[in-house]
Amino acid sequence: MPTCMTDPVLPLIVDTAAPITIGEQITEQIKLLIARGNLKPNQPLPPITHLAKYLGVNHNTVAQVYNELIALGYLVGNRGKRTVIADTPLIRQMVARKTFYDLLSQAFHSASQYGLGAAEFSAAAYAQAVLAQRHQVNVAFVNFYPDSINISACLESATGLALVSIPWAHLETKEPQSLSQLLSADLIVTTIKNLWDVAQIADPNKEVIGIEVQPDMQLLSHISSLPRNAKVLFVCQEQSSSEAMKQIIDYNVHHVESQAVTLECVQNNVPALQGFDLVVCSSQVENQLSRYIPKNLKLMTFSIGIDPVNLLVLQARLAAVEMEKLM
Repeated sequence: MPTCMTDPVLPLIVDTAAPITIGEQITEQIKLLIARGNLKPNQPLPPITHLAKYLGVNHNTVAQVYNELIALGYLVGNRGKRTVIADTPLIRQMVARKTFYDLLSQAFHSASQYGLGAAEFSAAAYAQAVLAQRHQVNVAFVNFYPDSINISACLESATGLALVSIPWAHLETKEPQSLSQLLSADLIVTTIKNLWDVAQIADPNKEVIGIEVQPDMQLLSHISSLPRNAKVLFVCQEQSSSEAMKQIIDYNVHHVESQAVTLECVQNNVPALQGFDLVVCSSQVENQLSRYIPKNLKLMTFSIGIDPVNLLVLQARLAAVEMEKLM
C-alpha cells in the first residue's frame, strides 16, 4: 500500500507495488514538485534521515536520490548544510513547462475515469511516445540571449514542441555536443538578426528560420504610454541580462530613457530609484527587488513574445517538415 508523507514540505507517496523502483518514485516526484512550483529555488529539503523515516524507506535510498539529483543539477548540496533546490536555467526551464505537467495530470484523471491505473497509464503513455517520436520534428533553437530572456520556453509554449536550446557561445567555441545537436536538427530557429551567423555553421541542406523577439504586449503598452523622456530602469542578476532586456525594449520604443543595472547595484544605491518612472526586472529577482521599490514606483516583470507573422511562418514550416517525415 502507498505510504504518504505528512510533512507539508514534501508531499511524497511511495508505492511498493509500483512498476518502478522506490528511488525512481521519489526522484520523479521531487522533479514534479519543482516543475509545479511547490518546491522553489534555494528551498531546503528535509535531511536524508528525516525524509527516509517519514517515507518508511532505507536512508541509503534517499541519499542516492539526493546525490543523483545533485549530479543532474536539480539540487545543490553543501557539506554541513541542508540540500536545497538549485537556482539554475534547468530549474527555470522546468517551471516554464508547468502547463505540460498540468495537462499530464488532466490526462491521468481522464484515464482513471476509464479504469486505467498508474501502471497502465504509464505503459500507454510510453507506447504513444515511441510512436510519436518516429515522426517528431527535431528543432534546434540557437540562442543569442542570456538565460533570463527565456525565448526557448516561449517558443515551446507557442509550438507545443520540446526544443533543443543551443547557446551561440557554445557554437562559437565549437563545443562538440552543441555542434552535434545543430547538425542533427531537422529545422533550425534563431533570431532574425543572427540568421547569417547561424547559416555559416549549419549544414547547407538544413533550413534556418528567423524569428523576431518582442516584449510582452502589456509591458510594451505600459512603456508606450509613458511621457516623453520618462526613465525606465532594467534590473537582472547579471549585467548582460539587464542589457539584453534594455536592448529589446529600445528596439521597439524610442521616446523613453533607459538604463540597465544589476540587482546588487540597486541594493547598494536604493535612493537612486526615486529618479525613475518604471522599473522592469526578470522574474528571478522580482521578490528581492520588490523590497526596495517605493510605493509610488511601478515594478513590472519582463517577459517576451514572438512576432505573430514569424510564428505563423514557423508553424507552417514545422507542419511541412513533419509531413515530409511521415512520407
